[in-house]
Amino acid sequence: MRSEVPTKHWRLSLSFIVIALILMSQTAIADSAEEAEQLREKLETRVAEIAKNKRLHARMVSEGRDRTVLCRSCHGHDGIAVQPLAPNLAGQNPAYIIDQFQRFGDGRRNDYLMSNLAKTFSIGDQIKIALYYANMEMKPSGGGDLSLLPTGERLYKEICIECHGKNGRGQEGYARLAGQRHDYVVKMLKEFRNRTGKRSNVWMTGVAIRLNDHDMEAVATYLANLD
Repeated sequence: MRSEVPTKHWRLSLSFIVIALILMSQTAIADSAEEAEQLREKLETRVAEIAKNKRLHARMVSEGRDRTVLCRSCHGHDGIAVQPLAPNLAGQNPAYIIDQFQRFGDGRRNDYLMSNLAKTFSIGDQIKIALYYANMEMKPSGGGDLSLLPTGERLYKEICIECHGKNGRGQEGYARLAGQRHDYVVKMLKEFRNRTGKRSNVWMTGVAIRLNDHDMEAVATYLANLD
């Protein structure tokens, strides 16, 4: 009987330790998310300031071009992807591109090539690269099963339009999806739905888990053919 008392105390202590670790982890995540959001807002403000200065904007775009030598092997010289499953970057929301650099750098997105590449760019480089691609013209990729276009349009308007806009061009830091590659959109949605660890976004996961493979094909087809 005497041996049961220490055992109970040990189990109780262990429970408190586990609870404390969980709370500490949740607090750290919340603090990290808040810091990331504050940085994103500062970068959005900086991008807006640059856009108002035509001479500065032109210089930043030119310097951004010089920093995309490695990017072109996947995303093309004109921002239209040349590798399977790589996204088009032409016409993309610059604040979104910068935010993705941040996510690759801090681990919220995980890709062997991009995660390592992102760490080599300063925030200044990231802004220049984002402005460079945002200054390009997006050309719809096309593709997919065109018979799914009506379904894709319906689904997009039901669950995507609030953040990505009625024309799919994004707003307030959200991604432009209009004209995006069909294969990339399907890949992206599956990563969110299946929680593979490659992408972490609670809102997008909440949307993606509502979609089956057929739905994803339909949405991707609609977006790939949206100008």
